[in-house]
Amino acid sequence: MYRFRRIDNLLGKHEELENQEIYFSDITSLNDPMEGLREYFWTGDVIVWRNFLKHYLLCLQSICMLAYLSKEEIFKPDDIPIFLEEEKLPTEQYKQMFQEICDWFFSSEGVDEYLKFLATIPYKIGRDELYVHLKTLHLLAFLIIMEIHAKYNFHPVLPFKHPTYLRPLRQFIKEWQKVSSVDEENQEKLKLIYSIQKELMEELDLISAYKLNDTSEDQRKRFILYEFPNAYLDEITRLTYPEGYVACFMEDCTNASIWGHYGDGHKGVCLKFRTTEKNGYPGIDLRCITGQRLSRETTYSEDIYNYRTFLFCKINYTNYFPSLDFFKSIGRLPINQLWRQWYTDADGNKSKCANHLEGKDNIEVWRKEHWNNHCKSYFAKLKDWEYEKEHRLLLSSGLDLYNTKEKRKLKYKFDDLEAIIFGMQTSVEDKVKIIKIIESKCKAYNRKDFDFYQADYSSSLGKMRVKKLALRF
Repeated sequence: MYRFRRIDNLLGKHEELENQEIYFSDITSLNDPMEGLREYFWTGDVIVWRNFLKHYLLCLQSICMLAYLSKEEIFKPDDIPIFLEEEKLPTEQYKQMFQEICDWFFSSEGVDEYLKFLATIPYKIGRDELYVHLKTLHLLAFLIIMEIHAKYNFHPVLPFKHPTYLRPLRQFIKEWQKVSSVDEENQEKLKLIYSIQKELMEELDLISAYKLNDTSEDQRKRFILYEFPNAYLDEITRLTYPEGYVACFMEDCTNASIWGHYGDGHKGVCLKFRTTEKNGYPGIDLRCITGQRLSRETTYSEDIYNYRTFLFCKINYTNYFPSLDFFKSIGRLPINQLWRQWYTDADGNKSKCANHLEGKDNIEVWRKEHWNNHCKSYFAKLKDWEYEKEHRLLLSSGLDLYNTKEKRKLKYKFDDLEAIIFGMQTSVEDKVKIIKIIESKCKAYNRKDFDFYQADYSSSLGKMRVKKLALRF
């Protein structure tokens, strides 16, 4: 397998060659915005929809409270506490406030009908449509939170008028229900309307955000009033899977375009790694965190390191990405919390969306399919990238063991680095530095079979090639 590297990664501040490291990148740092894409949809009964909106209220209230307590805080999407549940709120007063917020919100005119409306939509609700629904309810939720917080003296009483803008939805819902369940053409028209609404809402929010100043207070205001629904939808999908990180390799090292993109305009190098077969896939042993233990000297956990085999998976080049049912894909919460927070109502009734958790056999089947889908999204790219012939290693942990860049620098065995190929524009100075590092390592590991290659263009072949150099230590 071949891994292209820029010189500043290999020899610069990261010193990947000296440290024998392979860095696993988060998906957002890669050059394709479609990386790791999962197309979530939402469909369920009143129980899960009510719990979904309750979770939304819980997260929104927490951010509003944070804005009050931290006057200079600049909010980011990952500040939204998506793993929080009502039972874990810090004080009894906090729990009481949240209960009052929920009671007021769900008893507000139009909300009960809206819940039933969401539960009877016969098609899969996509992210864009769900954004429109959340934006429709967001102002009501925010104003109720502000009123309850004022009641408990967290800020002055605001001029509050009970929103009545949900009332016109009743007629819309009635008209929608007349056609949606039997007329697919009208369903598509409604989806188009939602798409247009989303664009208008985002444009209006942008105008509103533009009118605000750049102070930290205005930034918080912008986040809470305008950006929160979108940020919430981005973050809540983290309840389904842990973060995944990838290291990218190619099966060929003679593609000029690849050298241009990933080999720093041919000024970088390409590392050639040996692989061993395991379960029908090529693999490589890397030293990584394999667990944690409590330190004897401190009360903190220590990371345990060891080598384990990582398997290379070939990229599936496709124009279609995995589609996941959110309510049946919440895989990062304890079972007891799942039942309490998502799949049960106040009277103890269970949602039909939790059928996969009923019975040991169902759970095992669901778990296997769930984690298979986790991997698939990291090994899929648009067909536009097919020329790369890419393979990847995936690093992931349900315990968030790799949440810093340093922890994602995995060490390989020097014997598994078979050769280094210099680019057509690699400088002599950089070549010499690389050769000296390899010479030192060969002596340290008593190795005599390391190979160097030079990439160039063959006019007779009409393409790039690599030539083996006669360097020996």
